[in-house]
Amino acid sequence: MWLERISGGGADLIELQDAKDYLRILVPDFDDDLSAAVASASAALDVDEDGFGGLGFPLVAQQWAQKGAGFSAQMLRLPFSRITSVDEIRFTSPDGQSGIVGATDYRLTKSGREWRVSLRSGARWPELADRPDAVDLRFSVGWPDAASVPADIKAAARLLTRFFFESGADSDERDLPDEIARGVDRLTARYRRFAI
Repeated sequence: MWLERISGGGADLIELQDAKDYLRILVPDFDDDLSAAVASASAALDVDEDGFGGLGFPLVAQQWAQKGAGFSAQMLRLPFSRITSVDEIRFTSPDGQSGIVGATDYRLTKSGREWRVSLRSGARWPELADRPDAVDLRFSVGWPDAASVPADIKAAARLLTRFFFESGADSDERDLPDEIARGVDRLTARYRRFAI
């Protein structure tokens, strides 16, 4: 079973002017460096193209595919919080033909921060081909746009923007000073899937 990002990703969580106001920069001389720092800060909080890192879920409007060999419990458990919809469940039948599971045959359910796809009463999953990508479950996740991202996540993006701007946007996130790392953790802990 594996994940693939289909669309989205790479959205800046704060605007350039927001970053300039936060850092009290009045001139346009540093706009390119500051834009790069905003992009690095946003990427540090978002998941990468394989679904790892950041806060543990895509932040701004992305579509993903979860692919696997069958309709197992693990396959039907979606890997992120902030799921907005299941868009389509594609499958490959034993004769190699592609099909789509009817939207009325399943539903999306939530328990705490965990999302699952479950079969409706009376429905059955289709027979599948014996291949590792027989099921292709497509879903959308994240806030609709950067303006909808909560203020405390944006505050964390500002902290990280300052760090990346002052130390160079290509700095490694692992080099974060403890004070900044603790500040980001404090601001974002409640959004993480296993927040303590």
